[in-house]
Amino acid sequence: MFISVSIPLVLFIAAFIRGYTGFGFSAIAILVLTLYYPVAETVPAVLLMDLLISLPLVAKSWDNTDFHALRRILLATMAGIPVGLALLHWLPEPSLQLLVPATILAMALLPKLNLTLAQKAIASPVLCGVMSGWTTSAVSSGGAPVVIHLRYSGLSAGKQRDSLICYFFLTTCMAVGLGYGFNQSFSLLPDAPVALLAISLIGVLIGQHLFIRRHVAAIQHGAYYLLISLSGWMLLHAACQPWLLG
Repeated sequence: MFISVSIPLVLFIAAFIRGYTGFGFSAIAILVLTLYYPVAETVPAVLLMDLLISLPLVAKSWDNTDFHALRRILLATMAGIPVGLALLHWLPEPSLQLLVPATILAMALLPKLNLTLAQKAIASPVLCGVMSGWTTSAVSSGGAPVVIHLRYSGLSAGKQRDSLICYFFLTTCMAVGLGYGFNQSFSLLPDAPVALLAISLIGVLIGQHLFIRRHVAAIQHGAYYLLISLSGWMLLHAACQPWLLG
C-alpha cells in the first residue's frame, strides 16, 4: 500500500517542480524510485517519462530560450552522454546505488564551497556540460551543474527556466535515443506506467500554470534544497546496505 501511494505522490511532486522551475523531475524521481526498482532499469524509464511530460513545456518555452547561452553547454553535454551510458551498463548495481545520491549531492553542494576552483567549475560551460551529460545518462541527475551555471549567467528567472526546459528536452532526447541504441527497446516503469505518466503530466501542467500566474522564488530555492536533503538521505541508506557493511 505504501509503495502504491508513495510512487505516484513522488512523481507528481517531481513533475510539479519540473513544470514550475524547469528542472528536477529526473533527479527527484530517481532518488526515490531506486528504493523499489533496479537503477539500471529505472534511469532509462524516468528519462523517457521526462521526455514525454516536457513536450507541453517546450512548446511554450522554445521561442524564449537563450540558445546562445546554451550552445557550448549542449555541445559538451553531447560528449558526456555516451560516457554515462557506458557506466550505466558496466557498473554493478551496488556501485550505481552509491553513485546516484553521491553525484547529486556533490553537484548540489558545489556552489557552497568557498574555493576558487569550485567557482571556476561553476562558470565553465564546457565542464558543466560534460558533467551534466554523463550524469544525465548514467544516473539521471544532470541538472545540478547547468542549473548552477545559469544562475550565474545573469539571465532573468523566466529566461533561465525556459532555457533549462529546452536544454533538458534536447539532452534527454539524445540520452533516450542512445539508450535505445544500447537496448533496442524503450524502458517503462514495471508498475502502471501509463497511469504514472498521466499523473506526472498533470503535475507538470499544474507547475507550468502556476509559474505563468505567479513566480515565487522560494519554490525554486525549495526544489534545490529538496535535492540536497533527499541525496543525503539516499547516500546514507545506500551506505548502510549489507553488501557494503559485510
